[in-house]
Amino acid sequence: MLIMLFILLNVKIILFMYNTEVVNNNIWVFLMSFFVILFALACIYSLNIKKKHWLAFSFYSAVSLLMFVDVVYYGYFNTLPSVSLLSQVGQVAAVGDSIKELISIKRLILVLDLPLVFIYIIRYGKYRKKHEKHSMNLRVVLPVIMLAVIAGMFIYLRNSDLFISVSNQEFFMYHVKDIKNYFIDNEYMEGSYRLSKGEIEELRERTKLTQGKYTAVGKGKNLIVIQVEALQNFPINLFYDGQEVTPNLNRLIKEQGILYFNNYYQLLGRGNTSDAEFVTNNSLYPSMDEPTYVQYESNTFYGLPWILRDNGYTSWVFHGYKKEFWNREKAYVNQGFQRFLSEEDYEFTEEETVGFGIIDEVFYKQTMEYIKELDSVDENPFHAFIISLTSHTPFKMPERFQYLDIREEYKGTILGNYLQAIHYADMALGKFIENLKEEGYYDNSVIAIYGDHFAISSLDKDQKRLMTDYLGYEYDLDEMMKVPLIIHVPGLEANETIDRIGSQLDFLPTILNIMGYENEKGLMFGRDLINYKGENLVAPQTYAVKGSVITDEILIEMSRDGVFENSRAYNIKTRELLDVKEYRHLHEKALSEINKSDYILRTDFLRSFK
Repeated sequence: MLIMLFILLNVKIILFMYNTEVVNNNIWVFLMSFFVILFALACIYSLNIKKKHWLAFSFYSAVSLLMFVDVVYYGYFNTLPSVSLLSQVGQVAAVGDSIKELISIKRLILVLDLPLVFIYIIRYGKYRKKHEKHSMNLRVVLPVIMLAVIAGMFIYLRNSDLFISVSNQEFFMYHVKDIKNYFIDNEYMEGSYRLSKGEIEELRERTKLTQGKYTAVGKGKNLIVIQVEALQNFPINLFYDGQEVTPNLNRLIKEQGILYFNNYYQLLGRGNTSDAEFVTNNSLYPSMDEPTYVQYESNTFYGLPWILRDNGYTSWVFHGYKKEFWNREKAYVNQGFQRFLSEEDYEFTEEETVGFGIIDEVFYKQTMEYIKELDSVDENPFHAFIISLTSHTPFKMPERFQYLDIREEYKGTILGNYLQAIHYADMALGKFIENLKEEGYYDNSVIAIYGDHFAISSLDKDQKRLMTDYLGYEYDLDEMMKVPLIIHVPGLEANETIDRIGSQLDFLPTILNIMGYENEKGLMFGRDLINYKGENLVAPQTYAVKGSVITDEILIEMSRDGVFENSRAYNIKTRELLDVKEYRHLHEKALSEINKSDYILRTDFLRSFK
């Protein structure tokens, strides 16, 4: 029976390696898993207990289930999960439909056999010989031999350049390392890393407001920021069989007073949408341990809400879902928001929900009434941060909200579903903008609209093929992570498309330039995309491994095993593959920026910053 479980687990290791795309040092990765499994089962075999077959089954089941969780998580995030995410298990129910989309036969096969193995063991326990005898020497010697082999492999890997690659990909080594990192204080908390005086001064300089193009053109105006769920850049100006997918955004982009940033990227951590909010408002990199709103709920921050409050604004935030989701209710206090309008503050029926939240039309309509209340607080301008929801994955809109005529070949596909969802989101947003005009807010408010993150993954081979075929060009990481940023500035006699690269990290310095306010008490890692003339880069940590880089010209995608030399680089415009070794300086710069920001978060640096 133990031999059967050993064989099955090794088959699953091969499936795990396939699902998690192990591409380097495959033999070492497999051998380490092979001997760990053999050692564990040998230890169970050596025990002098009656029901060790059930202990073996428990080990087999635990490993199988953990592999299944790993490959499902990897299928979406392109990385393995961390034990730190156990605190977020309560969020799973809310995104159940999204998780269902990730459960395919190639992943389910890791756990489908468990009932059959369970039945077999029941029969095995009933019919096995009552007086099984094993050689005591074999029982003792086999685990010792296996342990010696594992120790020898570990020492060899540790003393070679293979360790990082293998430990980042091999099932058991990855999870042991992750648990160790979780429970043992890391270098930032131990004090081995410090921001130097020069680094602090450089960040201070970066944070200063300098006079330039469009500086203070929005000063004294209200600020309305709208984060649109899963709004990618590719639907902008896209026509599907002659049907305009985002007609309202397209029309807005052409108006006077509009700045359209078409080379703008998401920058997320473990918290997805909530991290898009955090990065946008604070110009800090997000956490990669837990959602930033959870891990650093009590930190001191000085981002957009606080800056505007110090300049007389009242700052409210609006979202049509439960207030505790992503820990928003608690985190928003230290983010600087003075009031949080959540699902419980809106009136709606069951028919007025899609997925797990209020439909955008109802949400925007009632939000307008709250904006009137916000405007009446005092004579000063206000700040409204609005987060939409309807265009959330898996994008399955009820038929009454499907306004596009989708060809049969795309019906039921993620592309067909997404086009319907984002078309609806655009329609609802268009009505809200018209309502702002009718109520007199449009001409007295700076309005910023951006997407929080991607909708369709280039990491899924089927989705990538579908998108590449439809768009007519390769749908890769750069296209996947690109979201639009559109800023309306009343009274601005210009219409400009800004194509220099930026990300949500750059929103705060860019909008502060327009509003004419300086970040006097905080630090920012982003750049003013309107005026900054130096080299800028995007350093994603999710969906691309930490150390990846996007610039105006190239994309460096870090290898799955975390080894820079195994990574790929290509020219974004020509798709030509490049020698990644020539761009190590960009990789190191990205890591340096992330580590500096991470230090600020981990040490609550802004609490004592002056």
